[in-house]
Amino acid sequence: MGELTLRPNWTTAAGALEGVLAAEGLELPRHAVMGLTGHAWHLCLASEGGITALPNGPHDLDWGAMVERYARTGLEWERFGRRAKGEDLDAAREEALGWARERLDEGLPLIGFDLQVHEFAIVTGYDDERGGFHVESAVSEELGGFAPWDDWPSLGIIELFAPTGPSDPDPELAVLGALQTALQLLSGEGGASEHPRGTPALEAWAEALEGAGEVDRAGNAYMLAVLQAARIDGAAFLHDLAESVPPLAEPLGRAEDAVREVTQALSPLLTLFPFPAGGHGNVANPGLREAAANALRRAAGHERRAAQAIAEAFGMMGAV
Repeated sequence: MGELTLRPNWTTAAGALEGVLAAEGLELPRHAVMGLTGHAWHLCLASEGGITALPNGPHDLDWGAMVERYARTGLEWERFGRRAKGEDLDAAREEALGWARERLDEGLPLIGFDLQVHEFAIVTGYDDERGGFHVESAVSEELGGFAPWDDWPSLGIIELFAPTGPSDPDPELAVLGALQTALQLLSGEGGASEHPRGTPALEAWAEALEGAGEVDRAGNAYMLAVLQAARIDGAAFLHDLAESVPPLAEPLGRAEDAVREVTQALSPLLTLFPFPAGGHGNVANPGLREAAANALRRAAGHERRAAQAIAEAFGMMGAV
């Protein structure tokens, strides 16, 4: 196995996956990883206590579907997932550590959540004496590559993934699955929480900005950065598919164009609400909120056109 490094990506789950694939000699471009797994189409608008656009939205995933989706990239995966708090947390952590040790002892890397920060990291080993994992995370250069178990999981969410061997995906089935996942996620399906997802989340976001309720400054900026990067990769993925499957080039080309229109609609918002500062008082300014809401509604319209074109391509797959 080659060197394990977290690849640059606002969607750190995909960055970790890309890093493991590369170490296994299964190098894929970022946009292919994003498109095949569906991360390119994720959006979840998390709210709590009257505050909208909380920063946990990008990680409110359809956890149970990730194993199947990740197998499209060339490796089979297995998952350990638990939710625990209070008195149940220690027992859940010990169970997770037993699962992790077994696989790390076999020389397998893991992908884990909430290690050092509320993001995904690659777990490369463990140290029982010090009590923690060795990790490659988005902040390991600054904090060092060690994540103490005492600090994990800080959110009560335990998610670990381990590769189990090559998946040898059928290319046609992988494309079919990727298009189906795109349609599911854009329509708002997936995930255990009741937060709005996909294109409906864009419209709910616009409604929140049109209202008088609080929109989280940092979360709003972070979500925009993650969303823009994901949709840019989604457009690139559709472009590659159109070139690779000529009979689907016309509808996939229209889908790509529509997704690029989404990114153009979102682009001014990244200047208005830059990460990490979030634009200071901009998110509370009524005029700027209205402008942002209009941009999100335009993006939602383009995204619905993209979904229609993807559905057309999906329907044609059987005839290819």
